[in-house]
Formats: sequence, structure tokens, C-alpha cells
Amino acid sequence: MIVQTLDLSTADLFVAIDPQRGADILSLTDRRTGVDVLFRTPWRERADAIRDGQQPSTFDTKAGWLEQYRGGWQTLAPNAGDPRQVHGAPLAFHGEASVAAWSVDDKTEHTARLHVELFSVPVRIDRTIRLTGPTISIIDTLTNLSTTALEFDYSHHPAFGGAFLDGTCRIETGARRFTSDEQTTSIRNPGSEHQWPYAVATSGDRLDLREIPAPGSPRELFGWLHDFQAHWASITNLDLDLTARIEWDGELLPYAWLWQELNASDEFPWYKRARAVAIEPASMQTSGPGRRSVLRLGANVRVEIPISVTLESATRHSLKPHDRSE
Repeated sequence: MIVQTLDLSTADLFVAIDPQRGADILSLTDRRTGVDVLFRTPWRERADAIRDGQQPSTFDTKAGWLEQYRGGWQTLAPNAGDPRQVHGAPLAFHGEASVAAWSVDDKTEHTARLHVELFSVPVRIDRTIRLTGPTISIIDTLTNLSTTALEFDYSHHPAFGGAFLDGTCRIETGARRFTSDEQTTSIRNPGSEHQWPYAVATSGDRLDLREIPAPGSPRELFGWLHDFQAHWASITNLDLDLTARIEWDGELLPYAWLWQELNASDEFPWYKRARAVAIEPASMQTSGPGRRSVLRLGANVRVEIPISVTLESATRHSLKPHDRSE
């Protein structure tokens, strides 16, 4: 069996979605340049083979998720990160929504509607995806199906890579602060807070986090962006004249995790083979004493969480008014 994707397209954009595993967005391709901006894991063929019925090598929740991780864009809920308990439910690494099969309710050339009902927490997610020109817009409607008040994680996990990260690349954002995760290895004093875009490397050198190191210059970075003037972030490849701009509603997603694995980690699972940058709008920090989700649903409450990604010329992007933090 071959993984069957649900494909959407416009004259500017092509999107491939796998409803059978997490409604993963596996491809986000700019038609002008022919570049798929999303990351693809070095073991993508193996991950697809497991999806097609091959036996996985492990049943460890974290290693198993990673073995079947193909790259792309996931939805992490009701847990993001390491396994933990929420409302008495033992939640696996990165949560049920990222691995569950989603039902397809409707599809046209430019739109799709899907839904999933979670088992780990009584929550239904109804998703509407719409392509308009160079923009993919997603609205997730989350409904608490119970009379119990719920608090849980919710995060989008788009990872960028491939040809999109070759050459001269730069990050911009409306965030004013960056806090490094307690387990990051490239920032002095892990867990420290910095005024965007600068941080201090373990060597003592000042880092400009807007600049993505070129291929051949390794970096490992993990933490979260916060204190946003406006909730947006972008990655631009100046050589390709291509920008991926993410915009979202910050009421329920006030943070954005920032993850960079640039051929730096020499242990499982990367072994210096991955070059990826993820900007992940999230309802919570990555770690620390303040890690608590702001997403709280009262009995039978319903909320909407919108997000969009636009692929456009870097020149057009630079002409738009931005709330810049530098």
C-alpha cells in the first residue's frame, strides 16, 4: 500500500496532507520556484514504510514517534513534548492528535474539512483548510465534549528544510523576547531570557538569532519566542527570493517554539544528518517553572484557533508593513 495524500492546489501553491496520520502536511510547495519549503527526515522512506504496514523497530513512545516522523507540519495536542499525564491520562510524546487518523468531511480543489475526536481527552477538533493564492489558512475549532473543565497543550509544528534552507536565510518575527530551553546546548546559561534577536553562545560570542547558519555551520537551538508585538514570524531565503510567513492568533497561542537542528546533534535520532528550522505557535512554553498551557476549555466550550502560512517573493514581503522588533 502507498500512503494516500489529500492534495490541494492553486496556481501559486501545492499542499499534500496525510489524513491517516495526524493530518500531517507533508508538502508545502511554492509553484513559482518549485521549492517545497518543509523539512523531510533522512529516514522518510522508512517512516512511509511503517505507515504502509512495516513493523516498527521500537515501541518506546518518543522513539516510535520519531521513527515515523516524516518531517512536514504536525498538530501537537493534547501534549507537546515528552510523555506526561493530563487529567489522569498518560499522554504519549507529542500527543494523540499528531498520530490519530482524521476523518475527511469534504474536499474541493482549494479546500478541505477534516475532524478528529481524541480519546485521551474529550476534545473534538474540526479543521478547515483553505488555499487562497500563495496562502494556506487553517482554522481549528476545538470543542470540549464533556462537562469537565480541561487544560491541555496545543501547538502547530511546521518544520522547514530542504532547498529552502540552502544559501542565505534569515528569521524575522514580531517577538521581542527569546528564552532558551533548559536542555539547549548552544546558548550560555540554558533557561536564560534574551532580548530578541540577540543571545549569548556557549563560547561567549553574541549570537544574532535572525541569521540562520549556512550549510556547513552546525547549530542546535531550542527555546521559545514571546512578548510579541504581533504574532507573526517569517523565514526568508534571500538567494531564492522566497519567504514563508506564519501568522496566528496569539490569544490562545501566545508563544512560538523555536527549534533549529542544523547538522549539530551527533546522537539519536539526528546523527548530524538533519537540517531543519521550526517556528511553532504554542499555548505553552517549552519548559521551566512557568510551563503551563493557556488553553483551558470549560464544560462544552468551543474555541477557534486560526493560523496561516504565505509563500511569497522576499521582495514583496519586505514591502509589507511589519511590527519589527529590531
